[in-house]
Amino acid sequence: MSAQISGGRLGTRAIMTVAAMMAIFFVVILAVGALALTIPAVYLYGAAGIECLIGATFYLVAANRVNRHGLLFVWIAVYGLIEGALGYSFLIPYFLVVAMLAELSMIGKDTYRNPVRNAIGWGIYAVGMFVGSVVPLLWSWESFSQMALKSGFTETTLNMQVEMVTSPQLMALGIAITAACAALGVLFGQRLLRRHFERSGIVS
Repeated sequence: MSAQISGGRLGTRAIMTVAAMMAIFFVVILAVGALALTIPAVYLYGAAGIECLIGATFYLVAANRVNRHGLLFVWIAVYGLIEGALGYSFLIPYFLVVAMLAELSMIGKDTYRNPVRNAIGWGIYAVGMFVGSVVPLLWSWESFSQMALKSGFTETTLNMQVEMVTSPQLMALGIAITAACAALGVLFGQRLLRRHFERSGIVS
C-alpha cells in the first residue's frame, strides 16, 4: 500500500509511523517521570511540560504524516488507557474528555499540518496531563495514595500534590509552565521537521 493517504485510506507505512511515534513518546513519558520523581517540585510542576516539550516532535511527525482528524483523540485516548492499565482506571474517562477537547480544537482542513493549530491541540493535551493531578483528589485520594506510594512516590510528593491542587495560584503556575513547554516543543519540532524529516521523506 502507498505510504501516503490514498482514496481516503491510510497506507501501512503511515500507520507504522504513527505507532512508532506514539511508542517513542510513551517511553519518553516513563523516562521523564522516573527521573523527575526524585525531585517532587519538578515532578509535580514540570513533568507534563517536559514530556510534551520533548514529545512534540514525535507528535508532529505523526500529524504531518497522516494529516487526518482523529489522530489526537486516539493519541490521548491510548495514553488514558495506559494509565488505566497501570491501576489508575479513574483517569480513563478524564482523558477521554481531554481527547475530545483536543480533537475539537483541530476542526478544519489540513489542521494537522498547521503549526498554530498543532500547538493548540498539543497544548490542550499537555495542560490536560497536568490538570489530571486534581482527579485523584476528587475521585479516591486514599486508594491513589496507596498505589502511588507503591510506585515510588514519597509522602513529601503526595503532600505537595495536595497543596498544589488546592491552591488556584499554584495550579495556574503549573498550567502556565506546562503550556509554555508544549508551545516551545511544537516550535522546536517544526524546525526539526523542516531540517530533517521532510528531507528524509518521512513527512511531506
